Amino acid sequence: MYFILELLRNDAFVWFIIIITALYFILTRNHGYWGSLNVKYVRPLPLFGNSFPTTFCLAPGYKVQQDQYNYLKGQRYGGIWNFWKPKLLILDPELIEHIMVTDFSYFTHREETVDVSTDPLARHLVNQNGSSWKILRNKLTPVFTSGKLKTMIPQISECSDVCIENIGKKAATGNAFEVREEMAGFTMDVIGSCAFGLNLNVMNDPNSKFKKMGHMIFGPSRMAKLRKALSANFSFLLKMVRWKRVKGEFANFFINLVKNVMKYREEKNIQRNDFIQLMMDLRKEEEKQLKDGTISQIVMDDNTIISNAFVFLLAGYETTANTLSYALYEIAKNLEIQEKVHKEVEDALMKHNGEITWEGLAEMKYVDCVITEALRKYPPFIAVVRQSVKPYKIPNSDLELPKGSVVTIPIYSIHHDPKYYPNPEKFEPERFSEENKHKLVKCTFLTFGEGPRICIAMRFARMEIKIAIAKLIMKYKLSLNPKTTSPLQYSTQTFFLVPIGGLWVDFTPRKSQ
Repeated sequence: MYFILELLRNDAFVWFIIIITALYFILTRNHGYWGSLNVKYVRPLPLFGNSFPTTFCLAPGYKVQQDQYNYLKGQRYGGIWNFWKPKLLILDPELIEHIMVTDFSYFTHREETVDVSTDPLARHLVNQNGSSWKILRNKLTPVFTSGKLKTMIPQISECSDVCIENIGKKAATGNAFEVREEMAGFTMDVIGSCAFGLNLNVMNDPNSKFKKMGHMIFGPSRMAKLRKALSANFSFLLKMVRWKRVKGEFANFFINLVKNVMKYREEKNIQRNDFIQLMMDLRKEEEKQLKDGTISQIVMDDNTIISNAFVFLLAGYETTANTLSYALYEIAKNLEIQEKVHKEVEDALMKHNGEITWEGLAEMKYVDCVITEALRKYPPFIAVVRQSVKPYKIPNSDLELPKGSVVTIPIYSIHHDPKYYPNPEKFEPERFSEENKHKLVKCTFLTFGEGPRICIAMRFARMEIKIAIAKLIMKYKLSLNPKTTSPLQYSTQTFFLVPIGGLWVDFTPRKSQ
C-alpha cells in the first residue's frame, strides 16, 4: 500500500493514466445499454456516440442515418447514441404507427432540448409538451381551417406574380437561375404577407434585412450545427455562458418587428387576413373569457404570439423554399412530367376563368403528386424524434422502454427504402396517384409527421407550393442548366438537404399564355 501511495505521489504519468482511464469509463458508462437489453446497436465512440461525423460536419446527416439504417436492416429497431444518450432507431412502419398514432399517449413529447422559460423565441407549438402543447394546439388549429386558408390565396398569388415578373427580368439577360435563392425570396415574401401582413419585397431587394436574417439563421454553418449539438446535450453549459440557440441580433429584430406590428394594429384598429391577426383575435377572446371566469390565465400572451410567429417563419421559409425548389428541379429535369403538370394546370385555370381558386387547386391532383414525391425524395427534415412520458413495452417484443426514452424515426431512410418505394432515386409522382395509393404502406411517408402531432401548417405549405408551380408553369418552360451538378451532392454544414453548387434552372417564356 505504501508503495502505491509513493508511486502516485511522484509519478505524473501514473496520474495521467488514471485520469484517462476514469474519463474513458465515465464517457462510455452507458455503452452497454442496448446490449444489456439484447438490442442490436451501432457501435458508439466515447463522448460522441454516433454523432461525431454530423457534429463536426464530416458527413451529411442523411448519409450517417442511411449507414445506420442499412446496418440495422432486418431489425424492427436498433440502438444508437446521440453523444452519451441512448436512442432507439425505429425501422418498422407498423411500430412507427404505434408510436405516433395508436400509442401516442406514451409518446406525446418531443425530446426536450430547449428551455422555453429563458429562450425568447422558444414558446411555440413545436417545443411545447404535455398539457401546454395540447392547449396551444387546440388554440391554433382553427387558424389553419379551409376557410382561413382560402382567404390567403390572393396574397400568395400576388407574391407569385412578383416572382414571375422578377424571373422574367432576369431571364431577359440570359442568365441561369439558382432556384433555391429565388424561391427563398418568394417564400419569405409569402410569410411576410400571410403571417405579418407586411410587404417585405425580399425578391427585389438584395439588401433586405429579412433576407440577411434568413441567411444568418438558416444558411449552412459549422457553428450552427455545433450550437445545435451543444444545446441538445450540454444545455447546462450554454446557460452558464448565456449562449442562446437563436442569435441575439435576429431574436431582437424579430421580437421588435412582431411587437410593432401588433401595437400598430391595435392603435389603428386594423384587421388583416394573416396569422398574426388570427392570434391577436384569439387573445381578445381569451381576455373576455378571463373576465367571465371561464379561464384562469391568458395563453396567447405576447411571448407566445411572437414565438409562434417565429415558428411560422421557420416552417414557411427554408423548408418550403427547399421543397418548391426540388419540385421545380425535377419538373425541369423530366419533360414528360412537366407537360403533364402544364396540361393539368391549364385545364383547371380554363375551368375557373383563368383564376387561381380553392376549387381549382383541389382539382390539380397530379401537381399534388409531384409535390408529394418531392417531399418523399427530398424531405425537409431527415428524422423525427419522440420521447416517452411513461414506460412503454414494444409490441410483440420483450423490450420495455423506461420513461424518458427517446426514439428516432429515420424519415429519409424510410423514404428511400426500395421495400416501400421501388427504385427510390427515380422521381415518380404516380406513386401517390389515386390508382396507386393502395400500394403505399402506412407510416412510410412521414414528411409532415403523423398522428396528433402532425404538422399543423401542412395544408398551407402545400397550397403555397401548388400556387407557385401553377403560376410558373403557365408562364415558363423549365430546363436544367449545366451548372447543376449531377448527381446532387449535399452540404455537410446544414440540417437540410442543401445541394452543393445549387440548383440551376433556365426559365424560357412560353409562346402561348
